[in-house]
Amino acid sequence: MAAEVSKLDTPLAVAPVRKRRYADEVYAQILMQLSTGRYAVGDRLPTEKELSSMYNVSRPIVREALQNLQNDGLINARRGSGTFVLRLPPREIAHYTDDARFAQYMRAYEVRQCLESEIARLAALRITQSRLRRLHQVLEQMEVALRTGEGALEADFEFHMEIARASENDLFEKQMMLLKPDMLGTMRIASTITGTRSEERKNKVLKEHRDIYDAISTGDGELAKLYMKYHLVSVRHRIIDQGN
Repeated sequence: MAAEVSKLDTPLAVAPVRKRRYADEVYAQILMQLSTGRYAVGDRLPTEKELSSMYNVSRPIVREALQNLQNDGLINARRGSGTFVLRLPPREIAHYTDDARFAQYMRAYEVRQCLESEIARLAALRITQSRLRRLHQVLEQMEVALRTGEGALEADFEFHMEIARASENDLFEKQMMLLKPDMLGTMRIASTITGTRSEERKNKVLKEHRDIYDAISTGDGELAKLYMKYHLVSVRHRIIDQGN
């Protein structure tokens, strides 16, 4: 108990909360604190009231941020005892972004899940043979790049862009280009983490892309939509997952 009190007494560097989604900002700042070692597994976080004061936001906003961290499996709220750290996210997160940018990445994932899932469905229904050959070529390039560590980001983004082109709707392409900075940011973090983990993790990444390609190649729109959504959810989980 004394150790916990000591840690709570230590001054905590808190950046001003910005942008519209305050809960995302608080979520990202606490996640960065976890990533950089401010807290250890088993530590108790400050109370909702204390966090509300630290970040100058309402308690419902703090509650939403904590709920998101709990959904990610990083913390656990114990009735009557407080909120405790269950596991830590990869340290690479803090090396490649700041809290405001990371909050933006998380918002981009919400958009991508809606947008790219439908793009994949339409691509499966509309793709031409020439587009399918191009998509297969990009998939092979991405597999080589992931194995060698060279050009993986560009190949990954191009795979998703080829699917957008295959939808035969140029507005999807334009939306993807608007999302490109956020997509490359999350891809960079995910690729860096995956590159330092087991071969099993790399194989999972490759399989997710192959599954999307296979569903599109067979013209199964609903399956392509399902695989794309699963892939995007999995990428987000890998970014905040310390494991293999």
